[in-house]
Amino acid sequence: MSSPRQSGWRTRDVARTTIVVMLVALGGFVVFRAHNLIFVAFFGLLLGLAVSAGAARLRRFGIGQGFGAALIVAASVAVLIGFGAWTGPTVRTQYRELKERMPEAFVKLDAWLGQRQSGLVGTLLSNEPDSLNMAPVARQQADTIASKGELIPDSLVHVRALREQILARGTGANGFIFPVLHSTVEVVAGIVIIFFLAVYIGADPLLYRNGIIGLMPHRVRVRGEQVLDAITVALRRWLVTQLIAMVVMGIVTTGVLTVLHVRAALPLGILSGLLQFVPMAGPIISAIPAIAMGFVDSPQKAAAVLVAFYVIHFLETHLLIPLLMKEGVDLPPVLTVLTQAVMALAFGVVGLFVAVPLLVLVMILVKMLYVEDVIGDTTPLPFVNEPPPNPDAAL
Repeated sequence: MSSPRQSGWRTRDVARTTIVVMLVALGGFVVFRAHNLIFVAFFGLLLGLAVSAGAARLRRFGIGQGFGAALIVAASVAVLIGFGAWTGPTVRTQYRELKERMPEAFVKLDAWLGQRQSGLVGTLLSNEPDSLNMAPVARQQADTIASKGELIPDSLVHVRALREQILARGTGANGFIFPVLHSTVEVVAGIVIIFFLAVYIGADPLLYRNGIIGLMPHRVRVRGEQVLDAITVALRRWLVTQLIAMVVMGIVTTGVLTVLHVRAALPLGILSGLLQFVPMAGPIISAIPAIAMGFVDSPQKAAAVLVAFYVIHFLETHLLIPLLMKEGVDLPPVLTVLTQAVMALAFGVVGLFVAVPLLVLVMILVKMLYVEDVIGDTTPLPFVNEPPPNPDAAL
């Protein structure tokens, strides 16, 4: 007769649990400390997936996969350098004007809001006028607003004071020069690594795919291939969609701001295009400096810029993106916003940029490995060619 099973934790259970917890903690520590390198590798993987698809198309013309991948990356770099050389003088001039005018724009915006504390804006922002806690510079600025809503010459002293306060944080060789040089070297090194990873992955994607499949047990390799193929297609489709949207929105935004005679239209348009890589949050962030620059001329122009941005991004959301990505992963807006917020709080700006493609990857894994294989529900994905296996054969 077998002895009854003893309840409670045995020594080996405690040891096993301790080892697992330590490994998870160590993994989290490594990810947090090396997150920049991990994100660079992730961006390289994303770009490599797109490059591999382009290189596969070039094979129809007799160009090898490896040479095609290198050719695509080299052509992309050449286009970026050429665009920079073409727009460099204009961007440099307008960026200088943007840097000089931005403090004045925010002071005007703050003063405009301060004048309307007793109206609808003030009701929405606060019940007490003093609760806005306007800075002394902005409070003195509000007193110098003329009847036409323009700054009188003496008020520019406060604008200069605000600029000096902003720039004062970066004064000194140790406080400004070395961090800038250090961050610049990091950015350049990261971009170089991304391009090299894109070439290597695009040149021989099957090498890395087969390597991952080879680490899986034989009984789950078929399902593993389906999951990898779904992730590859989903991430590639998302990246290509975002790149096209970035170019289109950058051109359209620059054109609209130029028509509205907004100062520094080109750098503001480039900023809008770059921030399209961050869905939902990016358009809002890019609209703030453009609206503020509109306030340099008049509140009416700022309102026109606000309406223009709303129309542009409404058309992007309901027309451009659906046309570019007819079949893809349906990301819930609330989950997208929460993922962006968590990644931004944990890893800063880089986390904000990597949040959505990482969410795409997680959504594929959850749908295929949990919803289908564990729960048993069907969640058909347009880029999975084979039906899901039985739950008994789950990973």
